[in-house]
Amino acid sequence: MKNTFLVHIELPEVFTTRFMSLIPKHRDIINDLLEKRTLLSYSLDMERHNVWAFFEAKDEKEVMDILSTFPIIKDVKVKITELAFYDSAPLGMPQLIMN
Repeated sequence: MKNTFLVHIELPEVFTTRFMSLIPKHRDIINDLLEKRTLLSYSLDMERHNVWAFFEAKDEKEVMDILSTFPIIKDVKVKITELAFYDSAPLGMPQLIMN
């Protein structure tokens, strides 16, 4: 059974050139996880200090295994919280109306 986890990622105060160079590869991984629906949503605040990501995973270890693949992981602080539930607006095609 899959559970939902909220991951709060605190980004570094200063984005170095090295850190900035990691972002394109990081985005590729994020896009792949979103496509697979392992990552349910991914949000960045306007000040670019915090990221909130919702993951569907078996347990916290699986979330940590996923996070360890992030190119930016050594430069950020991470907090993982297992959620009791995760509700969201339905996604997909609009309902078809047959005349």
